[in-house]
Order: sequence, then C-alpha cells, then structure tokens
Amino acid sequence: MVSIAVCGPKWGRRIALGLVVGLVAAVAACGNTDSPSDSAAEGANGATGPVFFLVPNSTTPAWPTYYMPAVQEAVAKLMPNVEFITQSADNNQSKQLSQVEAAIAQQASAVIVSPPNPAQAGAELNKLAAAKIPAIGYLNDPNGGPVYAYVWVDFTTVGKHWGQWLTDNLEKSVGHTPVKLAAIYGDPTFKVYDLWLEGIKPALDKLVADGKIEIVCQADTPGWDPSVAQKAMEQCLTKTGNQVDVTLAMNDSTSDGIWAALKAQSLNGKVKMIGGHDGSLTAVQRTLVGDQVGTFHPDGVQLGESVAKLLDAALKGQDAKSAGVVNGTFDNGFVKDGVPTVFGKENLVTPDNVQQEIVDNKIFTKDEICKGIAAQTTFCTS
Repeated sequence: MVSIAVCGPKWGRRIALGLVVGLVAAVAACGNTDSPSDSAAEGANGATGPVFFLVPNSTTPAWPTYYMPAVQEAVAKLMPNVEFITQSADNNQSKQLSQVEAAIAQQASAVIVSPPNPAQAGAELNKLAAAKIPAIGYLNDPNGGPVYAYVWVDFTTVGKHWGQWLTDNLEKSVGHTPVKLAAIYGDPTFKVYDLWLEGIKPALDKLVADGKIEIVCQADTPGWDPSVAQKAMEQCLTKTGNQVDVTLAMNDSTSDGIWAALKAQSLNGKVKMIGGHDGSLTAVQRTLVGDQVGTFHPDGVQLGESVAKLLDAALKGQDAKSAGVVNGTFDNGFVKDGVPTVFGKENLVTPDNVQQEIVDNKIFTKDEICKGIAAQTTFCTS
C-alpha cells in the first residue's frame, strides 16, 4: 500500500499515481487558493470516513495515464481536506465487491466506482445504497443498482466519426474494393460497445451492402484485453492468409493487440488501423508513424472536475443536477428515468495536432512520445 500526497493538477504526476497495483492515494491538503469546499469533512449520511475511488485496473494505459490522476487531482484541488483512497480491482469484480464492503466498514463518505464487469455491478451498488453511501459511476457502466450520478464519454459520436471516415476515405486509401476488413470489437458487456456500434453501423452496413467492404473476420474482446485482441487478429490473419486491408477497433488497448499481431507478420503500416479511443501513448506513436489513422481521447480535466463537483454536491446532500455539470442521463437498468450523467468532451488526435491535444494538455511530453517507433517522425525531429 502506498500513500501519496497530491497537490494541484499536474499531469506529470500520473506515473507515480497510477502504476502501483492496488495503490492507495491519500490526498492531502496542499495550500489551495481557490476557496475549496469544506464539505468533504462529513458526508450526507453523517459518515466522516474517507472517499474511495475504486478503479477496474491500473494496467490499461489510459487509467494510470489520465483517467485516475484526472479525478485524484481535481478532488485534491476542490476538497483538499478529504481522505481519498484509490484501489484497483485488477479486473476482478469479486475483488471490487470486497473493496466496497471494506469501504462500508470504514464508514466511507462516498464511493466513486468503475466496475470491471458492469453486468455484475448491482451487488456492490445495492450494498452502498443500503449503507446510505452515495455512489458516483466513472467511465465503466454502473449497472443494476442505485447510483447518484455517472461521468462518462460520448461513444456514439466517436463511432459516427469513424463511420464517416470509412465513407469518405476508405476506398481511396486502400485503392480497391471490396476492402477486406477485420473488426476486432471490445467487451459487449459495456454500454459503450453498443453506443459505438450505433454510431458506426449505419455507415459500415451501407458500405458492406454496396459491396465496398467485406468483413472477413469479427471478434469481441472481453475485458478489452490486448492479448485477447492479439489472438483474435492472429487467428484472422491465419484464416485469410494475411489478406486483410483494414482493421477496425473500439479502443487503443485492443489496437495494441491488433498491432502486435500485424507487426509479427510485417503488416504494420500496410494494413490500416481505424477506430482508436483513449489516446494512449502507443496509439499516439502509431498515429504519428501512420500505422493508425488516429485516436480519440476524452478531456481529462473535464472528467476529473465533473467527478469532483458531483462528489462535492453528494457530500452536501444535494441533488446531482445542482453540481452544474450534468448534461444527460444513462439507463443503468435500475434508476427510474436514468442516472444523471455527464457526457465528457471527446478530442480527435491526428499527426497534425499531437502538440496541441497531447503535449500542450500535459498528457504526455514530447520526450515520452518521441521514443521507439515515433523517434524519426517529422513531429519528433522538428
């Protein structure tokens, strides 16, 4: 267990904060001048215990890079007096349930939760509700139980973008039809899976119907595990005799596995990779060298600030909408009329805007990006 004091919004602290499996980050006061809230001293349920931040894992690159520090730093800024404990479930829903039970035993004031398996999240959400501890969902679907609010990403828009890219660019990019496409999707137990498909399917289905695309392989990726995606891509290459023109993926973790399979056959850069999301370091590097068309990343500052403002409102016993950040609802199969939800802004990363979207926003430094395959790119040598 590691305790870390977090002082102010510095993305550069992301490695220290995120790469410890099962870490505990105790957020300490740091002399904030922004008139922070004192509401964290006592929860709306009268509890004076810590706030727990329960994440699905600390190994998927996006989590330690910015999904975790975005929240940790925003809470530290708004509520510097709160004891804030971050724990990883190591992609094990039973482990997270045990963490919830421990949080209840410690009289937690609130819990920010991102379930490893959304379909099994109801048990922990109902336990928190029974203990009158507000639960705020973050990124992974809080299904099957009471939830105070949810902070999420707009995956439908991301899917629509990639559908439009296929329509506008695929044929001229590949040079022939039908384009042989391998679709390596994500984890179907997550709502973002369905929403991404809702966004892309109208364009994709039309291209298939018009004979411009032939889907030669299709597979899901439970847990968004890169090794599972890699195996699926390897099997596809074997099945087709390496006759694949384009791959389609839902996020950068699955793209990591796809790229590894392509590289093993010296096909990276020859087979177009489409459909990134998360803005991971490896995806940014692949984008710069042209192996991947691009990647989306959520506005980390907005995500973190939204969680912090909702937490502040929850601890004051106020309605989620009073936080001033809710812009929609999420159907979690339990909360009538949907969970009050923040749909975060998405930013597209291309070779032309890596400086603005990644470096200037302090997600990665230029030195971090310009290693390995990206070292000799124009961005890195200019």
